[in-house]
Amino acid sequence: ILEQVSAKVQDKAHVVKINTDNYPALATQYRVSALPTMVIFKDGQPVERIEGVVPADQLYDRLTSWI
Repeated sequence: ILEQVSAKVQDKAHVVKINTDNYPALATQYRVSALPTMVIFKDGQPVERIEGVVPADQLYDRLTSWI
């Protein structure tokens, strides 16, 4: 799902997948307690978080509302 959305927004947004086992400090900083969790940033600040599995079209709509 993430790869599908990333391909659609590649010229407008950066989509980064982070393994929370490898980066526990980031997981703590952004309060990631459930997977998957997507944190959307705008101008370097978190503006929305999406927890749980979301269909690609809905994820795309929520992401593009910020770009």
